[in-house]
Amino acid sequence: MDKLRIGNRNLIKDINRALVIENIRVNGPVSRTDVSKKVKLSLSTVTNIVEDLITNNLVFEVGTATSTGGRRPILLELNDNFGYTFGIKIEERQVIIALTNLKASILLKKHYSFIKGSSPEVVLNMIQHGIEEILFQFGITNEYILGIGLASSGLISGKDGKVLRSTLLNWEDIDLCAQLRERFNVPIFIDNDVNAYTLAEYCLGIGRLHKNFICLSVGAGIGTGIVINNQLYYGEHGGAGEFGHIIVNIDGYKCHCGQNGCLEMYASEPFLAIEGNYLKAQYADTLLDEDFSFSKVYEAATKRDDLAIELLKRLGKNIGVGMVSAINSFNPSMVVLVGEGMIAKDFFLPYALKLADQNFFSNANCKTQIKLSKLGDDAWVQGAALLAINQLFQVPLYEESELLIK
Repeated sequence: MDKLRIGNRNLIKDINRALVIENIRVNGPVSRTDVSKKVKLSLSTVTNIVEDLITNNLVFEVGTATSTGGRRPILLELNDNFGYTFGIKIEERQVIIALTNLKASILLKKHYSFIKGSSPEVVLNMIQHGIEEILFQFGITNEYILGIGLASSGLISGKDGKVLRSTLLNWEDIDLCAQLRERFNVPIFIDNDVNAYTLAEYCLGIGRLHKNFICLSVGAGIGTGIVINNQLYYGEHGGAGEFGHIIVNIDGYKCHCGQNGCLEMYASEPFLAIEGNYLKAQYADTLLDEDFSFSKVYEAATKRDDLAIELLKRLGKNIGVGMVSAINSFNPSMVVLVGEGMIAKDFFLPYALKLADQNFFSNANCKTQIKLSKLGDDAWVQGAALLAINQLFQVPLYEESELLIK
């Protein structure tokens, strides 16, 4: 359990500094006076903190604001290149490794492929090699790295740094963080991949305007990230949001999780293959053969292939069922749709939206917005990087807290 720091002058000093840094980070360019008002510290205290931050190269003066009388206030901004982080997404057949600055802007990104079903040791060695290769290519050393964030499918314990269970990777109780922490000597953080995307949506995307929203990922599986009162919701064991594994057909298709009839088997890529092979005999002229990936089914649908269009119609209805359950369970202000499956949105989304609009709250004229994410695929690794970045800017209440400036 994290141990709280003793309340003393040093703690107060570190808390005040963290509040000032975070305000400049979020609101910059911003003046000392505005920071003082926002964090409710005296102007002299803020000025002293800012001078220390400027001396340590964490904050810059970046010009002046329009004056309302008297001297024009000098504006402050965070030095986004004070240090760097890595955001890493572990997929079924590859890892994506991105070097970012403190704004989670990607500076260099690489993909590394491995054989499906590879051991954690193989993947960890690949991650280690990839980080070292990117450091060398970018021309920096390990001392400039402030943290590393990992995003993986499955049930994740961020506190323990473990993948508790990932059926996609066929991993159980795997400590991914210890080896990387030992090699690079920086804080390592891990979370579910959809949670990482949701964090990116909250910090960088349309989620900034919402304190209660859900990210629904459609792709190889169905994943959900839940934000409640401006916080990611994890549940008791870190697995909140497994809407892909709600039962929609008790006698339905067998899911890789061990249950029958999971939403994931009816609203993601596996459904296209299962249902496609079942229906194929009825569509002699179909362009689809053995490949029922989203990209292939979408391509066939654009060529007016009847089987592809029917598959995406059925998929859309099933996604709509999942959205209704999510909306009825959490009453969010918005559902954001993400994932590689969105390539085929023009064919399935109308059916999904029609069903989703028939939720409990719509009958009381309480509308839930449904929007498409604008962040793109980079958000997976940006969200992973933000796992580390956001921790660096936390108020340091615990003995284990990381400080940007010691």
